[in-house]
Amino acid sequence: MKTMVSTAGTGPSVTECGDALVPGAMAGPWRVEHELGRGGMGAVYAVVHEEIGKRAALKVVHRQLMPGFNCDRMLLEAKVVNQVGHPNIVDIFETGRLADGRPYIVMERLSGQSLAMRADESKLLPDFVIAVLRQVCDALIAAHAAGIIHRDLKLDNVFLMDNPEDPMAPRAKLLDWGIAKVIHHEVKHTIEGQLMGTPQYLSPEQARGQVVSPQTDVYSLGVMAYELFLEQLPFEAETAAEVMAMHLRATPRPPSELWPDVPPDLEQLILAMLAKAADRRPTMTEVAERLEAVRGELQRRCRVRSGPRLPTPAPVAPGRPWTPSQPGRVASATGLAATGLAATDALSRRSEIRRWQYAIGALALALCGLMFAISRAGDRAASAATVTEAAGVTASATAEQLNEVARTAPRERPEGDDATAPATALRPAIAVERPVIRPAVLRTSRGERAAETPRVQRGVAPRVPPRSAPAVPRRGSKVDPDGTLDVY
Repeated sequence: MKTMVSTAGTGPSVTECGDALVPGAMAGPWRVEHELGRGGMGAVYAVVHEEIGKRAALKVVHRQLMPGFNCDRMLLEAKVVNQVGHPNIVDIFETGRLADGRPYIVMERLSGQSLAMRADESKLLPDFVIAVLRQVCDALIAAHAAGIIHRDLKLDNVFLMDNPEDPMAPRAKLLDWGIAKVIHHEVKHTIEGQLMGTPQYLSPEQARGQVVSPQTDVYSLGVMAYELFLEQLPFEAETAAEVMAMHLRATPRPPSELWPDVPPDLEQLILAMLAKAADRRPTMTEVAERLEAVRGELQRRCRVRSGPRLPTPAPVAPGRPWTPSQPGRVASATGLAATGLAATDALSRRSEIRRWQYAIGALALALCGLMFAISRAGDRAASAATVTEAAGVTASATAEQLNEVARTAPRERPEGDDATAPATALRPAIAVERPVIRPAVLRTSRGERAAETPRVQRGVAPRVPPRSAPAVPRRGSKVDPDGTLDVY
């Protein structure tokens, strides 16, 4: 029986089902709001307590199944759930009967979606799958310890509660204990002669109609793990009879063919859980321990991809059975080669080599830039020295040319001068462009300035110091009787 698959109704509408409870109908103190889901044996409704306002979910059996239905089975489900009392099992807190005699149970209302719906929406990451399977294992370990076998494990019966704080860490609830088997209990099957379970998840002993045991739940959980990790069922056919025949005789396809990088421990675990003989399957406690080992292996792979390479576990001799004290070993050298560890290590080495190549290339570029800057600085220093030397030579040559012109140029007499004028009063008759000579200043090592070869500034006449007035008049003069000097 599928109890709850979603917070929205997914089964037939109210008008299509003559036994459906309409909104507003009463089931004891509980008032029906709307339908949540519908399965092969019953339907689930959202209800609210009429007096205290508590919200819950109510499951009731279909009316057409009532002939021959053992009503004690509904009461047994409530007893089973409360007997186990595990946080990963849905809580049931009330039972009763409708006016037409159909039994019902009232359980906690969950907000979220079934694992089947989540798997249909998108691919589930391995860490997410392991987290969900570990919670299911914990619930089944507690149930097996109480002598209870679920017998109907499937994705529809695992409900994922909403977790706004961390969507990747949901809280799983195991539902639908309606056909659970209580060991050494007198209650018989719900419907005489009907096969208990879902064909796609049925164990070989269930298909044969043999006595079930806790290993039956291990097989069904192995089918769930195969479906979640590899996104397909181990056995698929057109009819339920063909599927059950495959559970009895066929060998499932190895997980490594569908997932080349599957951890070898996970592949061995899934194949061991799907063993045809119940005594060859691991216990539920061993399944939980080996799932934790697989989680550690996946975490190590993530660290290898993002950090230094970790040592690879050494292979052991093939054929040795797995023990909980060896959670991380590899079954054989062939299994180790089949894993994705070698490919991951090769990718890590190639990435490291590329990083070194990039670093060496960047260093070479930096050295080339530094050498270019040093060479340019040397060229500028050499150019400055050459210009300074050339300026000194030009200034010296210009001064000599000026002196030569002054010596050889004809001199003119001022107007009114007589022949007796001194020769020192003569000036050169030609105009010569005289460069301005300024001392070049160089900075010493201590910041002091030193005058060196003068620099020439072309096109500017030099500044000539003024001449002092002669002590003797340049013309003849006489002294007047009044004592003044009269030039004549």
